Amino acid sequence: MEGGGAVGDSVGMDRSYAAFSARHRLPRRHFLRTARLNAVGFSALGGACLAAAATGALASRWTSRPPVLGAALGPVVVLTGLVALDRRKWAGTTTSFSFADDAATTRAVADQLVARGLPVDVEEHPPGSPALRYAHRHARQVHAALEDLGISAPFR
Repeated sequence: MEGGGAVGDSVGMDRSYAAFSARHRLPRRHFLRTARLNAVGFSALGGACLAAAATGALASRWTSRPPVLGAALGPVVVLTGLVALDRRKWAGTTTSFSFADDAATTRAVADQLVARGLPVDVEEHPPGSPALRYAHRHARQVHAALEDLGISAPFR
């Protein structure tokens, strides 16, 4: 290689386009879907888990059970409750999916989905770009209905 350039530079590759792999990359999943914890949030969560562990150990001791069992179950209860509340909040949030530039086509598909009992709306933000809007709790049913209609459902 001349001049210490990169491998692609030495063979004269055209870099005016991006090369993408054929496989889809899955989005990174967090254990919480709506909340993003920073250092303070993780510290508070750790403190709640420690308090729950201490409370569980004391409660286990009073009930003649091994304190280790209560200490282990305390944080599990805190984390399970946190994830359950986060999933409940996430289910109520809405998302949108656009598949056509024609508002009439989007409205026709929305009418078919509503006829199937799915609560969807049509929105246009900005004008001229219609999209279906639905709650996350209905996403699986909406995606399945879209697939039945021959529309490629959004990546999940």
